[in-house]
Amino acid sequence: MIRGPKKACRSVDQIVVLSPGFKSQLFQRGVPENKVAVIYNWANEDAIDSIPDGRVPMGFPGRESFRFLFAGNIGTPQGLSAVLKAAKLLLVRGVPATIMFVGTGLQLEELKRNAAARSLAKVVFFPPVSMVEVGVYLKNAHALLVHLKAAELFKITIPSKTQAYMTVGKPILMAVEDDAADLVTEARCGVIATSEDPVAIANAIQSLAEMSPGKLQYMGMHGLTFYKESLSLSIGSANFRKIFEDVV
Repeated sequence: MIRGPKKACRSVDQIVVLSPGFKSQLFQRGVPENKVAVIYNWANEDAIDSIPDGRVPMGFPGRESFRFLFAGNIGTPQGLSAVLKAAKLLLVRGVPATIMFVGTGLQLEELKRNAAARSLAKVVFFPPVSMVEVGVYLKNAHALLVHLKAAELFKITIPSKTQAYMTVGKPILMAVEDDAADLVTEARCGVIATSEDPVAIANAIQSLAEMSPGKLQYMGMHGLTFYKESLSLSIGSANFRKIFEDVV
């Protein structure tokens, strides 16, 4: 089963992967390090750039509540039941935070039932919308969540929503270990929490909710600047072009 991929890696001139962890995995399997390049995914910039300023989604919480949002697939890999447990802790602590979910997936109905069973009035679900409409939600949130279950594969995974979050200039709570957390740390655009750890997630949300608007804006702008300088379509295209030129 492994022979085919190994042969392919030996026969190609260059391999492009999406995270440092994937490069490390190939290196450990005998692929020369100089044969592997890391080029991160970029966001759907055209869709996000087309978002009109000043729009607020219908049913969005008021500014008296800290608006914390997760956008994307709501499935088993996302492990979002831990976020509901964190929401309960925030409720007990009296933290004025509303946790919002935008999207759909196999775990959505179960998540809704669990939120109702825990009487989590500060947990709100919005239906899936287009990329442009998602951007409106992102821009109106105070901070944004990336969360995946604790698993070895996800340690070398950088969810694509990370780049989309950066482009709207909002702080990120990254609850994915290793590569994704390292990216947010390097960009200085958010805080890190242990995946599937409700206490760590609640603490991170509370720390963001207690930050000044200036500090939140500072973190968000760091993310946007880092995206433009290191992750954007123009940067990725230039990196691919260099690889093609070197190979040719």
